[in-house]
Amino acid sequence: MEFIELNSPARVSGEHVLVISHSSTALTRGLDHGEAVVLRTDKGELYAAEVIDIGFWPEDTVYTLALGARLPENLARERIEGLDPTKHDLALHEIVDLLGELARPRGDDRREST
Repeated sequence: MEFIELNSPARVSGEHVLVISHSSTALTRGLDHGEAVVLRTDKGELYAAEVIDIGFWPEDTVYTLALGARLPENLARERIEGLDPTKHDLALHEIVDLLGELARPRGDDRREST
């Protein structure tokens, strides 16, 4: 799982949706649609997030992220290192993700229903 650290405020489109440019990150590769990431804000808060849209500008790639639950340091670290069912409580991570989805306003969830 990728870790994105924001050193400056990012543009927010509605509640719980963040738009960032690839060049404003230290990522070594592009993100994929639907990819889960851990995000640290410029204020030091950690969040689960999911790429819900990717835009291409002539000079940069722009990601729209749906913010999920705020994460404590230990859960964020586990996600970044890679969740291993023999070491980590995957049910706890699933509950945290579910709570993050429930907290997100319905109008900001741009993912398609399946």
